[in-house]
Amino acid sequence: AAKGLVHFFFAQRATNVVPGVTDIGLKPRPTKSVGVVGGGLMGSGIATACLLAGIKVVLKEIKQDFLDAGVGRIQSNLTSMVRKKRMTEDKARQLMSLVKPTLSDADFSQCDMIIEAVIENLDLKQKIFATLEQVCRPDCILSTNTSTIDITKIAAKMKNPERIVGAHFFSPAHVMQLFEIIR
Repeated sequence: AAKGLVHFFFAQRATNVVPGVTDIGLKPRPTKSVGVVGGGLMGSGIATACLLAGIKVVLKEIKQDFLDAGVGRIQSNLTSMVRKKRMTEDKARQLMSLVKPTLSDADFSQCDMIIEAVIENLDLKQKIFATLEQVCRPDCILSTNTSTIDITKIAAKMKNPERIVGAHFFSPAHVMQLFEIIR
């Protein structure tokens, strides 16, 4: 286990230097708000990970009971951390105040990044991204958490398919500190 932690320590530091990005002076844009499409296990874990990084989250679902369940999962994730003494109750309340639950895509209009985390259904994902492309700012990063569908197929019905990237989290997203970007 100690060997794994040592490897993780050095791997984490190595990500601070990305050839072709950090060495040519590109600076990351601040991310203040992330939209998450889908409040299931993965979507709520992704939302929790964003909250833990201090980022506001707009969580979108298609039905109120699904939305309530997603918000409940986020609350449960934070409550678990409070129980394990990794966070205070006040901090958990503060983080929950950063969540905006919604049933409307229009609430994504000011997000810096959208992460789609719905079921692995190509038609559904294509419809979602066609809509997101219309409601989001032109500089908003549109991403999918898919692990089985080719990103170019998901982007096929977009006007600007180059806008989409893969943003693959490992489950549970708020616990596993691994994040893979796919182009």
